[in-house]
Amino acid sequence: MTPRQAALLSVNSCIGNGKYTNLELSSVIKKYSFEGLDKSFFTALFYGTIEKMLTLDYCIAALSSIKTEKIDSMVMCLLRTGLYQILFMDRVPDSAAVNESVELAKRYCPKSSVGYVNAVLRSASRSKQTLFEKMQSEKGLFGVSVMSSIPQDILEVWERSYGRKCAVDIAAHFMSASPYVTLRTNTLKITRERMLDSLGNIAAASAVTPSAIRLSGSFPVEDIYGFNEGLFFVQDEASQLAASFINNTVVPEGGIVVDVCACPGGKSFSAAINLGDKAHIYSFDLHANKLSLIEKGAQRLGITNISVSSRDARTNDETLIGKADAVICDVPCSGLGVIAKKPDIRYKPVSESERLPGIQKDILSSASKYLKNGGVLIYSTCTLNKSENEDIVNAFLEENNTFSLSDDVIIGEKRGMATIFPQEYSTDGFFIAKIIKNKE
Repeated sequence: MTPRQAALLSVNSCIGNGKYTNLELSSVIKKYSFEGLDKSFFTALFYGTIEKMLTLDYCIAALSSIKTEKIDSMVMCLLRTGLYQILFMDRVPDSAAVNESVELAKRYCPKSSVGYVNAVLRSASRSKQTLFEKMQSEKGLFGVSVMSSIPQDILEVWERSYGRKCAVDIAAHFMSASPYVTLRTNTLKITRERMLDSLGNIAAASAVTPSAIRLSGSFPVEDIYGFNEGLFFVQDEASQLAASFINNTVVPEGGIVVDVCACPGGKSFSAAINLGDKAHIYSFDLHANKLSLIEKGAQRLGITNISVSSRDARTNDETLIGKADAVICDVPCSGLGVIAKKPDIRYKPVSESERLPGIQKDILSSASKYLKNGGVLIYSTCTLNKSENEDIVNAFLEENNTFSLSDDVIIGEKRGMATIFPQEYSTDGFFIAKIIKNKE
């Protein structure tokens, strides 16, 4: 199995069968033992094709004598992978992209399509500059969508929430951003300085949070120094920042923290580390089959005070009502802040997310019941959409006058709650609110 062949089949699996890109990537690399250049090429071609699909489809429509909706699905996937190599992979000769795609067409596509694939890709090779000029000439949000490969309905969400300029800036960032891995140092076992020294020139300290380390390349997590010893876990800086507010100033030794939507466990782990593993953390999640991720992660990290159980976050554990010093409420969301790392998210219709604010509101209401007087609740999402963020928090505060927004700085000069824009901090797009239950 060649990397090109694998990329074609994986693109088809994700677009045609709805497989998640991250799971498909890991599965294929393991199945075919891709290493070195083969692994890098497969990853770049597979992820890049999914990420740029709207742009590629626009170009295919411009080059093709057949309407795209009438093109065979496997042929369409092959045109996308071939065109991605021609337009976006500078080190791949156009001739190789065309010739290898034609060979794949002979194997995986109808015989009648082989000449068509050859003609479209050769035309693309001759007219690259014209294609980019055509895209750049498109106006309004449609033009932004074509260039960034972000659907117009998502751009409209950002425009309604933050204005046209910010929407365009977010899209521009995601268009050029290269996803990277961020580690959260397990300071129960090692300092960030020692961890940086051990990782060498692949690592750099993050300026966003004091325990974060950015890696300069893509590496299997298990192969990174210190994994087996539990010296780190993977967590974006924005997520680390949200968990940083669960610390010794709000949770005393022996105190209680409830994480209502905990899987895969990052915020529970961060809170436990912040508290020196001296508070009890109850990590709940709706999906019982995912709880082992928290249990295994805690064991690897040497964290002993996390208890896990399956629970719908909209229903309470009655034994913990009014007993928590802090609550982590990282609710299910549309994920519009992480599309650089999960490119398939961008192709989910916005309409599928319209039910989320109701769920988020119910979860926040239930989660708040765990707090004791003076307790702290952190509400967070990894999306960029005011209807899932500020609107939820403001509605909750209006309906619950015993709660108020903290005056603490979240980031920069933003107090109480903040949207973390990826173009400003090169993190995931994120939202954090710190809510206090007032002492009576």
